[in-house]
Amino acid sequence: MNLSKIKLYIILHIILLLFVACNQVDKEKVVEEDISIYFVKDLSTTEAMGKNLDDLPLENMPMLTDKNIKTYNWIRHEFTLSDGFSLEEELEGNVPLNGKPFVVVVNHRRIYLGAFWSPFSSLHIPEIPVIYTLWQKGSNSKHSYKIVIGKNQEDPRSNEDIFKALKGLGKLTN
Repeated sequence: MNLSKIKLYIILHIILLLFVACNQVDKEKVVEEDISIYFVKDLSTTEAMGKNLDDLPLENMPMLTDKNIKTYNWIRHEFTLSDGFSLEEELEGNVPLNGKPFVVVVNHRRIYLGAFWSPFSSLHIPEIPVIYTLWQKGSNSKHSYKIVIGKNQEDPRSNEDIFKALKGLGKLTN
């Protein structure tokens, strides 16, 4: 082989390697899913219900993230928590009788308003999804919680973005 053919051979291989490497970058892009629950800052449940979801002031840090969720039963809207994570500790035993409002956020987008609710409250259950604390949990597991649908509303728990995120994170049990 003469020198010019060798140079051409090397140049073609370099071009081919660059082409393959550039295509691999796009294939390796990974879309990370993210689910979090944030407390609503300085508002009661009733006050939060009276505001637009995007206008609600949220705490800076989420109180619960997908890393704390072990499994999620989509049909029953019941989730289990990872070992070592305590919802009661996050709530600090402080759920007012009129609830403690939260917002479910998926991939940095607010999906719906809900409230942690005390089973001892004699107040009516709001028209938003509720997670009962400590004494009324889902199933029989001490780390299982059910999100109960609010009264007279479409079910925001069945949001497609939530489903896709839970599925992408491998959290769905059904």
